[in-house]
Amino acid sequence: MIRKKYDKMDRKRIYFLFFFLLAGFFVICYQLVNIQFIHASKYITYADFQHTDESILDSKRGKILDRNGIELAVSLIEKTIYADPRQVVDPADQARILADILEMDREKIQGLLSNEDLGFVYIKRKVETEVAERIQEINLPGIYIKNEGKRFYPHDDLAASLIGFTGTDNKGLSGIELHYEKNLRGVDGKFISEKDVFGNIIPGSKQTYIEPINGADVILTIDSQIQFLAQKELAKTVHRYNAAGGSIVIMDPNNGEILAMADYPGFDLNNYEDYDSEYYKLNGTSFTYEPGSTFKIVGVAAAVDKNITGSQQVFHLPPRIQVGDREIKEIFRTHNIDYSTRDIIKHSSNVGAVVIALSMGKQLFWESIKEFGFSEPTGIDYPGEESGYLFNYQTWPESTIGAMAIGQSITVTPIQLLRAASAIANGGYLLTPTLAKEIRLNENIMESKDTANRVRVMDQETSKHLKDMMLSVVEDGTGGMAGVEGVKVCGKTGTAEKANKNRPGYDEGRVITSFIGFAPYEDPKVAMLIVIDEPQGGEIWGGTVAAPLFSKLMQFSLQRFIMIN
Repeated sequence: MIRKKYDKMDRKRIYFLFFFLLAGFFVICYQLVNIQFIHASKYITYADFQHTDESILDSKRGKILDRNGIELAVSLIEKTIYADPRQVVDPADQARILADILEMDREKIQGLLSNEDLGFVYIKRKVETEVAERIQEINLPGIYIKNEGKRFYPHDDLAASLIGFTGTDNKGLSGIELHYEKNLRGVDGKFISEKDVFGNIIPGSKQTYIEPINGADVILTIDSQIQFLAQKELAKTVHRYNAAGGSIVIMDPNNGEILAMADYPGFDLNNYEDYDSEYYKLNGTSFTYEPGSTFKIVGVAAAVDKNITGSQQVFHLPPRIQVGDREIKEIFRTHNIDYSTRDIIKHSSNVGAVVIALSMGKQLFWESIKEFGFSEPTGIDYPGEESGYLFNYQTWPESTIGAMAIGQSITVTPIQLLRAASAIANGGYLLTPTLAKEIRLNENIMESKDTANRVRVMDQETSKHLKDMMLSVVEDGTGGMAGVEGVKVCGKTGTAEKANKNRPGYDEGRVITSFIGFAPYEDPKVAMLIVIDEPQGGEIWGGTVAAPLFSKLMQFSLQRFIMIN
């Protein structure tokens, strides 16, 4: 009986052990299937991560140069300190050592080094070479150093808003740096190798090296010497008249290449973080304003081109005219006078410009302004271009056509207005302005910018008539101070009251003075617009504030044009 009892217990133990082993066998089989088939890709990824070391090889950012090869933006190599927390032996002690050398918060570094879920963390980017060498000598486990590019601008504030800048990660944040990011950035490379459990590269193991492709160089249309003088003289003019600011755009009217874009106030590209973001804007493409009398050339050109007004037609003009609920008057004249179309431009007659606009009618006048590209971006290769504003003629109050004829009730950007004037200079073609001349990689031209994108907006005869009118402005009209000795200069003055900030109407104490023109008359090579915002003083007019600056810059620009072409 006792023997049978023990035999029965042995069989139960054997069955239990059998089923236990069988269950374990099925669990093992399940796990093998699960690991090797169902979730194989996940575990392969884990294994690759543990045994593979992948280092990013930064590409070198391309240069930005002016049209003559002067470097405006370059990349310098600096050191970056990073860590693999999984390889750090003593986070607290290593954090203390790094904090002393890098002059950083110890607890912040310790927190980074203690996070073993991460295989890569930045400790400090772009440190001085001497500091990096001190860390390298100590040879802390899990702490590494790599080269990283830092953007440097050799000429500090030269064309700052135009060039733009990059962030800590060397990516373009504004200006040309942002617009041509894909070209300048290049393609990062990789170095892939097998590593052991301690993170060391296994000798003789398979290694893969993917060489980085450096970024392309962007060659601008800008001439750095013209740009330098424009900024210098603009600053002088703004200070002389205690103005709020100013802007200059200089362009080749035959192909749309921008030779200079100057703003004041400006900022230092190498220390852009020290300035308010308002300083980063490029006024030539983002500043919208009512152009005043410089806009009269647009309405007159459209009327002559559409045979509404003859180029020699004579008008009997009163000193003031009523348009809807608004009276528009001359600045100086208080008597009736006979003016030809040419005289209207030469003497900047408000009443004459209104009479010509009224003869066109609202719809044709509006359509003509649209044809000259206003209320639409010019297409310049620069981010964030403003469009200006032009109300649809169907919504105009009766007085709007009169206001628009003298450059009010419409907003434009400097580049829009200069492009329209350039159409007069080049025989009637509206061009697409450009800031980049070509994109070059390893001395090979990858892309040459197309400057042949042009649309005819007036016939050549009309442009000839307008050139004659604008020549008379400088020779014996309101723009005499814009003249250049030995050169026939065409131009137009502008003095526009600024709209009140908090109520309808205009503020007589706040004006924008400007001068727009081109030279030489026979074969225009340079077109230019000067805008001075809110100058203070006695004789504050476009012909007294902006015209003298135009004269100085035009003389220098023409000399440079002859030298470089």
